Order: sequence, then C-alpha cells, then structure tokens
Amino acid sequence: MWYEDVVCQLNKEQVYTRQQIYEALVNEKPELTYNSFKWIISKMVDNGIISRKQRGEYVLQSNPISEKQIYKPLMNEQLQEISEKIEARFPHVNFVCFASIQLNEFLNHLIGRNTIFVMVEKYALDFVFRFLQEETTLNILLKPSEKEWDAYCTGDNIVMLNLVSESPKSIDEYHGMCIEQLLVDIVAEKNFQYLYSRSELPYIFKNADKSYLIDYVRLLRYARRRGKADEVKKYIGGYEGAYTR
Repeated sequence: MWYEDVVCQLNKEQVYTRQQIYEALVNEKPELTYNSFKWIISKMVDNGIISRKQRGEYVLQSNPISEKQIYKPLMNEQLQEISEKIEARFPHVNFVCFASIQLNEFLNHLIGRNTIFVMVEKYALDFVFRFLQEETTLNILLKPSEKEWDAYCTGDNIVMLNLVSESPKSIDEYHGMCIEQLLVDIVAEKNFQYLYSRSELPYIFKNADKSYLIDYVRLLRYARRRGKADEVKKYIGGYEGAYTR
C-alpha cells in the first residue's frame, strides 16, 4: 500500500505523533482526508507497520519500543469465574479483578499465597460484597485494616476495595487491571503493600517497562488522582519520555 511505503521511509528511531504521520501522508497525497487517515493508521497498527507507544504517539515496527507487548494479565479460572458472576449480576458497575500472583513476573521474591482483589466503584462496593459472600466459599474481607489482614488473610482470600474514580481501564473482557493502574496501585494501595517488600518497587517498574508498552501520561494522570505522582516519578524518572511531556 502507498501509505505503508511512505511510513516505512520515516526515521525508525523516532517517535511520531498522529499529526506528524498525517502530514507525511498528505505530502504524498494532498487529497487525503483526516477521516481516511484515521482508518489508515488503524490499519497500519493492525498490520504491525507501526505500534502505539502511548496515546497519540507511534513508532515504526523496527523501533525497539515496538517490540514491547500490550500487557494482558494472566486470568486463571477462579478469577474469570468471579468476574463473570459480578458482570452477570451487576452489568453496569465498574470493577477490576486482580490476583496477587500476577505480580510475580515483575518480582525477585515471588508471592506464594494468592489473594484475589476485587476493586468496585464506591457506591456498589457493599452490594457486590454481599453478593460474593453468597456466591463463593472463599473468605472475603472488606477494606481490611493491617490488623485484620494479619489475622484473617491466611489462605486464598478475596479482598474487596474501592475502585478510584477515573481509573485507567483495561480492554480485557474479564475486567483485568491494566499496566498503568497496576504500577500506580502497588505504590498507592496499602493492601497491595502487604504483598511485597517496598525495596522491590524499582525492579517492578524496570521489569514492566522492559516488557510492556506503558502510557506514562495516562499513568501519571492516575497517580495524581491518587495523590502519588511525586512518589511514582521516582520510579519512572529514568525512562525516556516518562513525564517530560
């Protein structure tokens, strides 16, 4: 396709905005409309010609960034079942499911005991909590304190927490946690901090950045929402373009 030939001649080491790619294509075909361009850029992403670095920014396939993957959390049967039950009973409620062992790919010291976290928007949290009490045999804790965590989190558990409004969303069908929310919540959410040593945080961010595409603008917007932007910046400050835009 003509548009692929144009894009493949661009600098493979550079990050391009949507507007810059549009201008490159218009130089070749001045009659190109922006609506047609939106279809073209979507097609090039689907075909692997370019990859999204973060919102509104793209790199060519041979750029090292393009080798990174979109984060898709591993969802076991137990997590899928819980997600499906909540979705069926509360189809209009926003919620996120997260299993503590999903952190293991980023950690040096692995988590052995699995805890399932269900984060639900505030107004519906109590309703979902009562519903899951009837639908599962697992021990369920509602926003536990540190003392309650130490006393009752002895095996597989479900921990119910508030979902912060305007949290970044995953496209996962089972309401998995996107990488941007994960990296902020391991800093901001006290119940996550019981899972690992704080000394692991630099490794978590480094390992995540090495493997996955991370929208740092989106990440920092959520970190500010949680009042943790300054702390999060300590862990992403070494990554190119992390918070300079």
